[in-house]
Amino acid sequence: MAKTSRANRKRIADLKSQARAQRLLSAKKKGERLIPDSVLKRLAALNLPPNQWVYDVCLRELLRSM
Repeated sequence: MAKTSRANRKRIADLKSQARAQRLLSAKKKGERLIPDSVLKRLAALNLPPNQWVYDVCLRELLRSM
């Protein structure tokens, strides 16, 4: 695997944050939900314990799989 320079990693991180900000802004303008209903239904089906960390990890993984 090729090494990535520090400047390149910073540039990639900046591009990712800009893309996320743009996606959130467009969703806000359109009135869309940030978390799709399908992901919320899958989270509810997991019957998770009342623990914020467990919920956050499961939500992150479900959003990543989409």
